[in-house]
Amino acid sequence: MSGVIAAVTVRAAERAKKLGAEQALEALRQELELVPRLGVLLGPRRQDGVEVRKIEPTAGLPGLAVAYIYTPAPPPPTVAITSVTPDDGVPE
Repeated sequence: MSGVIAAVTVRAAERAKKLGAEQALEALRQELELVPRLGVLLGPRRQDGVEVRKIEPTAGLPGLAVAYIYTPAPPPPTVAITSVTPDDGVPE
């Protein structure tokens, strides 16, 4: 266990439910507790800790663009999933 605490904001959870992506979001939340920097990074890493990452499409589930904030300090390190939107399908 990495000691990272990962949470989903109310707005992101509501959006995931609307998109039928609740299970994918929960799986991502659990993975982020183990490895707080997952997926394909879209754009440069920012000094303030904000990273936008992408969940690749899978059978029966369209791709999603997920934004989250990773804050390694002060302890404990935290991740807050703040946004879930449908992926535009454009390869990075």
